[in-house]
Amino acid sequence: MAHSVTVPAGDTTAYLQIRGRILDGELIAGSTVTASGLACELQVSRSPVREALSRLELEGLVERTATGYRVPLRSAEEILEICDARIALDAASAQAAAQHASELDLARLEHLLEQAAGAEDIASRLRLDHEFHLALRAAGRNKTISRLLDGLETQLAAHDSRSTSAPDNLERILDEHREIFDAVRDRDAEKARAAMTAHQRRARDLRIATLVRHGS
Repeated sequence: MAHSVTVPAGDTTAYLQIRGRILDGELIAGSTVTASGLACELQVSRSPVREALSRLELEGLVERTATGYRVPLRSAEEILEICDARIALDAASAQAAAQHASELDLARLEHLLEQAAGAEDIASRLRLDHEFHLALRAAGRNKTISRLLDGLETQLAAHDSRSTSAPDNLERILDEHREIFDAVRDRDAEKARAAMTAHQRRARDLRIATLVRHGS
């Protein structure tokens, strides 16, 4: 899944490049890096790389070690905690969307569902599924929830399950998104909350099952 981030003016590209490598799975959980090694790879000085790594450490995407930095290798229990926090916040966001979504928000959500249904490749489907969640959060009009969810998803990115991209799962995701959308469109806040909770619980269980199978 492609990930995007808004970066204040003046930040260097080193941060974006390293962050992108982590979020896109090039640097997987457990990978170790050094400022000097990354500087050489990116063909920049060590200063912006050290600054980028410090910022990524604050985001929880890397952790400092005796010899450099490592992409955190989280246990199944830690992943479960993060997923449960995301479930609670996403459910609240869906409930808020049912209460506050404008006609424009609803049109945007419906359009994303139509695009997802017609997408011809997995990468496009995953991107559109993610955009649906972002649009739903925007419709909820709660920037704090959106910001917290961005942080939680960032922490989970290096542990994304390949099971997510299985064709049968993508179809289930689309069906679940339609159910959430229907509740939001009908202004049924409790149904929207329940549908999102069920959707994210299934995503959590799929992720945890994959981690357990691989001995994480």
